[in-house]
Amino acid sequence: MFRKIQKNLLINHPLLWNSKIVPLTFFAVVFHIIFFLIGYVRGTIDFTETDTNYSFDASEGTLIFFSVLISILSLIIWCVYYFKNNALKSFYPKNNFSLFKEWLLIFFGSLLIVTFLVSYFYGKETRVRSYFTENEARKRTEILSLGSFFVNGSYSYYYDNDVAEVVETEPNVDDTIRVNQKNYILYKGKKYSANSLLNKNINSYSFIDAKKDSIYVDRIKNLLVTNQKDSIQKIFKNYLAIAKEHNLKSSIDDKKWLQLIYDYPTFENYKTIGSEEKDVYYLENNDYDKSKIDTTEQYLVQEKEGNFLYNRFYVPEKQLHHAYQKISNSYTNPTISWESYLIALYVALGVSLLLFSFRVTSGKNWLITLVSLGVLNILIGIITAIFGSEYVYLSGILIIFTFSFLYFITTISAQKGKGISGITINAMLWILPAFAPIMYFFILEITKKISGYNNAVGLSRDILYPKITFLQDSGFLFFLTYLNLLFVVIIMLYLSKKIKQWRGIAEN
Repeated sequence: MFRKIQKNLLINHPLLWNSKIVPLTFFAVVFHIIFFLIGYVRGTIDFTETDTNYSFDASEGTLIFFSVLISILSLIIWCVYYFKNNALKSFYPKNNFSLFKEWLLIFFGSLLIVTFLVSYFYGKETRVRSYFTENEARKRTEILSLGSFFVNGSYSYYYDNDVAEVVETEPNVDDTIRVNQKNYILYKGKKYSANSLLNKNINSYSFIDAKKDSIYVDRIKNLLVTNQKDSIQKIFKNYLAIAKEHNLKSSIDDKKWLQLIYDYPTFENYKTIGSEEKDVYYLENNDYDKSKIDTTEQYLVQEKEGNFLYNRFYVPEKQLHHAYQKISNSYTNPTISWESYLIALYVALGVSLLLFSFRVTSGKNWLITLVSLGVLNILIGIITAIFGSEYVYLSGILIIFTFSFLYFITTISAQKGKGISGITINAMLWILPAFAPIMYFFILEITKKISGYNNAVGLSRDILYPKITFLQDSGFLFFLTYLNLLFVVIIMLYLSKKIKQWRGIAEN
């Protein structure tokens, strides 16, 4: 089948045949599907795991290593077949856009080869997201956050700065401020004990920002102080329904839970609801200090693995939080994001320019350029270290690019021999992706210096110079990196036509 396809391409589409892009695409797509399926299988969530008790996937590092190895081997094999026939050396007739099309094919092939890992992590993330839609996941994490308020966890701390006192210390040591921790909290003008249930915190998720977190806490407090028992019980019922759906155990139902924690109006006398069935118990001085254990809530058990405190009343909070945090992160902080695609695009761009420069010049020029740029980078690096400024290094790179471009254009105009233009073409192509970002950096720095931005302090910079702040904003810079790709494509359209002209010049 491949022979027939290749024969048809040779007759009708010689550029596609010569680039070997069709067989490469076929085999690359097969590998992408394999990596996606592997990721999908490995993305399965075990709802019984917790943050401290989960199976560590040590084999993922090995899988990443093999994916990189497969990418390298695929690139080598493709290059072996691709460089067998060079239409430029055979003086095969080409139109003005043929070299540009060839570079685009190289870029596409490089992108297929360097993104096997992207398919793996995308498959893994797809599996995690397949459990629930984003809206459903948000609803569930809200229920779990509200329920976590009534589970064993942290309390808020407040300090009374009005009674803080300055303590004199030894000479040459800064004074320290001693602050007294409040033993009460204020809610709607009323005092409650710091150990009151109203002072509890909730377990948050990446869906929930600080503002929402405060809203949820205030919502629960309001339900408690207004004695809305039915609404509190409904939270418990919804929480336990999610736990039951994942076959997770709890020792109480919604009615028992309400009975254990509800102590209106002070909410000081309540039972602790454990976040899992048992907790590790660390003995002090190898003795059992049973007096510290509230036997109405917990009991000590010695097991082969160690000593554990079993909770008489518990819900699977740790298991649920561990699992749903993964689901939440898959939407809010995905492994495969626009940044990931951007990295893949730039790696593919770099590989494509290396292969294209080898294609249009020669192996000898390619190696000389590699060595020359290596030596120049070392020299520029030394000079940069002496002057202690990054401007020196970036200026050196710009000078190399400018010289290479001007020498290339001059060679084409003079038509008196190629000279070292094969080397300068390679250097120009390799530095091209960095040219626009370096120019942008210099322009921005000069603007900041001239405008007085550097002399402004703190937030006044943003107020006085909003445009400069916008130009160096991370979101805008992220947009520029994609815009830079378009810039490189446009410049390559121009350079490919010039390189075609350059190929017709005599060597000497």
